Amino acid sequence: MERTDSSSQDFVQAVEMVLSEWVQCKVELDIHFKNRDSDRALPLMKSAIDLFEQFLFLSNSLNQDLYSINDCKIKPVNVEERLDFIVSRPKLFHSYKQLAELFAEQEKQFAKQAALNRAKNKRPD
Repeated sequence: MERTDSSSQDFVQAVEMVLSEWVQCKVELDIHFKNRDSDRALPLMKSAIDLFEQFLFLSNSLNQDLYSINDCKIKPVNVEERLDFIVSRPKLFHSYKQLAELFAEQEKQFAKQAALNRAKNKRPD
């Protein structure tokens, strides 16, 4: 199965699960970076990067194993370059802030697309 059905209950639950995990991760990362403990933040940053990639592909209804970031239609500006920076320097506070921004931007893009899809489906032909 290449594309997921973005209107299914499973899809909605998957998106909610990823975002919920991100919120939990973000709380812990906030604490570690506030305490300047980048060593303890590293495993969480790696998990958070994976979560972002899952969210990116999920919000585009694409299978992460079959597609690349370039195939995503809904994505933050310069996501490839920004993600490369984060992946190459996951211990930096700036990487964490950039990842948080990517999540926020992708959430907005996803919500916008969902609203457009709902409006399109309600419109009479």
